[in-house]
Amino acid sequence: MTQLVLNQLVNGVVVGALYGIIALSVTLTFGITGIVNFALGAFMLLGAYFAWWFHEAIGIAYVVSVALAVLTVSSLGYVADIGLFRFTRRHLVNGLLVSIGLISIIEAAILLTWTATPKALSYVLPGVVLVGGVSVSKIKLAILFVLLTVFISTHFALTRTWFGRAALAYAQNQEATALMGVDTRRLETIIFVYSTSLAALGGALYASLYSIEPPLGSVYILKAVEAAILAGVGQILGSLVGGVILGVSENLGSIFLPNALRDAYGLIFLILVLLIKPSGLFGGKR
Repeated sequence: MTQLVLNQLVNGVVVGALYGIIALSVTLTFGITGIVNFALGAFMLLGAYFAWWFHEAIGIAYVVSVALAVLTVSSLGYVADIGLFRFTRRHLVNGLLVSIGLISIIEAAILLTWTATPKALSYVLPGVVLVGGVSVSKIKLAILFVLLTVFISTHFALTRTWFGRAALAYAQNQEATALMGVDTRRLETIIFVYSTSLAALGGALYASLYSIEPPLGSVYILKAVEAAILAGVGQILGSLVGGVILGVSENLGSIFLPNALRDAYGLIFLILVLLIKPSGLFGGKR
């Protein structure tokens, strides 16, 4: 039983980190546009499918495939922002409608292109290592390292660079930021595209662990929103912690409780936290 619990704990951390990277993209987009962009789940889905296609169908090395998938989805994110989301800034209902509609369009396009048959990558980094007596696959450790690097780099960029401080200032007060000479339209687009690249990276890394299919994006965006709310929307490193808590609660809960209710475990934990701390674990007082 102890071995099973430890294995599920490790799996929960990995899955939770993937939740966290999407939660980070949700947090960044919300801070700039004022909407919860559910289309980020679709961009994650595209990242997974493009990584699979570049690696399995074309035969490109996995690391290069991930980079190409992120670049491709980022380009599509730029087009979506210029053509759609730019016109929904700070309009909650309009932004939600556009993001939900985009999910349907992207999922339909994937069904037409790659069908509903689940796709899976061949082993890209075989082998395991022993961590505290638990066998952990090398690919999971590599993914955790990449995700931690992205989180720390994003946190550093937002708190230690001029552009990052401008983005934080814009999230606090748009008019004051514009009066200080910041090109706010360019800032909005850069943050939006970066958010789509994070979602695409999450999808590409997910594809190296699990099979992928069209409903994946819708499931993960809901988990990401839960993780973002759990941490407190606007918390960069908190997004990772919220995702890990969610992933661990789901994986450990599935040991002792019915697996059919697995998706509910994290939600129950979220509700309990919000009852005690409505602004989230790391959110400030309202």
